[in-house]
Amino acid sequence: MAVEKLSQFKYATCNIRGLGEKEEELDNILNENNIKISVITESKKQLHGMKETEHCSVIYSGVDRHTRGQSGVMIWNHKSIANKTDHYKFWNNRVIEARMKTQRGHLTILAVYALTEGRDELNEHCRRYWIK
Repeated sequence: MAVEKLSQFKYATCNIRGLGEKEEELDNILNENNIKISVITESKKQLHGMKETEHCSVIYSGVDRHTRGQSGVMIWNHKSIANKTDHYKFWNNRVIEARMKTQRGHLTILAVYALTEGRDELNEHCRRYWIK
């Protein structure tokens, strides 16, 4: 398979309110619209890891297996650029990071599912982890 250059690409983000039975449909929509990178929030998926779909490599992070599905984030990379992923990191069930090689260096993608309730807690979380 030829490797696509990452100089220009389409990206998207979407809150899907639970992945459930939508995975195949989402995979097809991203492929049909030539979207190379997509951040999906509120997947309600459990555990964390990496998986392959027909058109994408998916990095996901969610709650532990003993917790009912809630929150959760995913980064979907089209298979044509999936080999550009240098590394990824699971911060928690609401934040994951992926770093990709590009022609001009690296691109860091953060998938963040922020709280709408408890904003004070979120602000404190941001101060601890992102503002140094």
